[in-house]
Amino acid sequence: MMLKRAALAAPLLALMLSGCGGAKGGELDTDGKIVRSVLTLLASDGKPLCVERITYGSPLVQYRVARRGRLERYYALEWYPPTPFRPPAMPTQAELREDVAAERRADIPEPPVRKDMLPRDQRSLIDGQAFAISEAAVATHVAMIKDSWAPKNVHARWWPGKDASVGCTAQFVLSGVKRNDHIAFVAVRVYHWGTLYALEPDGKGDWKVTAQWGSWMY
Repeated sequence: MMLKRAALAAPLLALMLSGCGGAKGGELDTDGKIVRSVLTLLASDGKPLCVERITYGSPLVQYRVARRGRLERYYALEWYPPTPFRPPAMPTQAELREDVAAERRADIPEPPVRKDMLPRDQRSLIDGQAFAISEAAVATHVAMIKDSWAPKNVHARWWPGKDASVGCTAQFVLSGVKRNDHIAFVAVRVYHWGTLYALEPDGKGDWKVTAQWGSWMY
């Protein structure tokens, strides 16, 4: 167990020392630009957003599961225009237990079904690109969110949970980045919901969010 923890701690320490998410001279690297673009969209509704400071995991794990038919039986998993991701507050375990004891319906809100799908050709193109880089052999890039470049109303933190002092009711978690020269993917988790964003270069040295996959529960 100690060896396993040491193996996990070493990359994290290297990440912190290297200042991941920013190139020399304070300029953002590719992964930092991609993560910043996603955060900008998430906070574009003007509400505070608390987020885990380091990205975690691959963004395309659920996508590969869905493409095997295991999630698409339950959720409308297509590509849509990107929107901020703000799931409703979830009931606590105590509230769920009270509902069961009172013989009331006890459940967690399901993601809504969207009907504004992108054109079929665009969806097919994104699907092909996502599947091509979803393999575990394709690197997942870790980024550290820094206060110096975090968008307005975004609060990057090391600790989980809500923070009433800044108006956050939950902690968002961003995945690592899967990318090539033409497209990138970042998943977002909060409460019991997850979603996936696709990004493309904007032609001006930055990246823009261009699509959002259907949301799922985990």
